[in-house]
Amino acid sequence: MPLAAAAAAVAACPSPIGLTRSLCRIEAHPRRRRRFRLEANSSASTSAPAPTAADEGGGAGLCPVVRFDMADFTVADRVSVGLHGRSDEMIFEATVCDPSSELYGSTVVLRQLKSLQAKRRGRRALEVLKKLARRQMMYHSYALQVHGYIAPCNAVEEEDVPLVLVHGYHGSHSLRHWLQLSDWIPTLEATLALDEEQVRRVGDDSVGGPAVTRQLRLIRILMRDLLIGVNYLHSHGLAHTELRIENVHVSPIDKHVKVGILGNAADFQDNDLSSSTIASNNDRRKMMIAFDMRCVGFIMAKMVLRELMDPSTFFKFKSFLTKGNDPSCLREFLLPTLYQNSPSGNIGLQMLDRQWGAGWNLLALLLATKPEERISCVDALRHPFLCGPKWRINPSANLIRWGLGSTAVRMAEDYIYGRHQRRRLSYFVELMEVLNPSLRTQNYARTQLASRQIWQ
Repeated sequence: MPLAAAAAAVAACPSPIGLTRSLCRIEAHPRRRRRFRLEANSSASTSAPAPTAADEGGGAGLCPVVRFDMADFTVADRVSVGLHGRSDEMIFEATVCDPSSELYGSTVVLRQLKSLQAKRRGRRALEVLKKLARRQMMYHSYALQVHGYIAPCNAVEEEDVPLVLVHGYHGSHSLRHWLQLSDWIPTLEATLALDEEQVRRVGDDSVGGPAVTRQLRLIRILMRDLLIGVNYLHSHGLAHTELRIENVHVSPIDKHVKVGILGNAADFQDNDLSSSTIASNNDRRKMMIAFDMRCVGFIMAKMVLRELMDPSTFFKFKSFLTKGNDPSCLREFLLPTLYQNSPSGNIGLQMLDRQWGAGWNLLALLLATKPEERISCVDALRHPFLCGPKWRINPSANLIRWGLGSTAVRMAEDYIYGRHQRRRLSYFVELMEVLNPSLRTQNYARTQLASRQIWQ
């Protein structure tokens, strides 16, 4: 489409969502699209990714970043609400209209980056793509694929000319908008096209069932995909640092969770190879991984407990953790809120209580107060809460202790006045003492005293 015609069409559109004048001026003189080799840099570089001598050839090692012309796209007159731009970004949906392009006919997103900070995010996304190009299939499966950019030769360096990032379109909803739908379970099941083959990926062998089972199956699929994507970044020396439900998308094409365009991804290691820097790199890596896992914990909490989608309730939830409270007490803290909104039975509470409180255990490990105590992606993928009934899991001693204590608490909540339940509670206390790593005489005596008090 001619550039002048595109600008005239946008100007005639009454909608406030359209290309700005600066975006329409980006390619005043169309150039032939070309690939270039992007120089990797651990920090956000201030220079434009300039083409090199390898641009014209097809040698190995080229970064699959394409420089587009504005004339290569037909810009839509509206934008899906789920794309969620920042205040210094403008989002446009477009269709590739260049017949010579590999993306011809496909829908893409044009993300116009206006501020210096936004441009740094755009350049960083291109740098990360170069770093992850060795395993492009994994990158395409678990991240919003960045195809390239639109800018003149010196546009990235000029403060008044925006950089436009071209990346993949993976549906009109972010995970946040999926969870806000009243019928999100059947809608997302249809989007993922769940069948027996799909559910086998999470250790299940059937579809349908009660609402609790269906929602738990969906959460297992989404959480496992999310953890695989985050672990993919961690294994390549990168931390996402910006995991939120607004940045997570579910693609209806390949049925995978996408973890954003990675514009704020941070390297675990500094380029400085001094002894002091090398000594601190390991601590830096652990802290970054722990930060990402905490963000994954918040995403899981919102997926399971719909009450946390309310900003005021989530603020109280986050404040409880920020004050240094033990995440293992989350159930007791949230119980009044969950019962208040669903007196007949909260679905999220039922899911977390299943398998002797395995969901609460995983949530506590993801949100642990001390960063070094947070669970890793690999260990989380082996957790019983994310594994279906067809997968045989060998729980750790800590998880067995948690299960016994969780069962005892639930028995005390529901049957505190039942004499036969007191006998069961006494037996549970003795079982927990058997699993106590500190086998001391005074501990055993204390357990026997507690059992007698329960029985009385």
